[in-house]
Amino acid sequence: MPSPERPGLARERTGLAWERSAFGFVALATVVLTVAAHREAPGLLVLSAMLVAVAVAVGRHGRRAYAAAEVHAQTRALALLAIATALAALAAAIVVLVHV
Repeated sequence: MPSPERPGLARERTGLAWERSAFGFVALATVVLTVAAHREAPGLLVLSAMLVAVAVAVGRHGRRAYAAAEVHAQTRALALLAIATALAALAAAIVVLVHV
């Protein structure tokens, strides 16, 4: 529910939350890219590109959420974000276990 004294505040927080999530995926893609360069593992380049694609999708969704007139429940988008996060964590665990 928007604050009567500061209309649009919930919309702004929602947009910023999606933006932070996108930055998180970009940071993870950068880490994976660094590991790929140091360990000479070209297969990790694909994983890094996939993480960048997720970051772009999350960022676009955040911009659309910010531009919306009202804030609505985004259960489908949150479910997809949770799945992407779990898959990224699984991929990170596999990279650590295989390359240790």
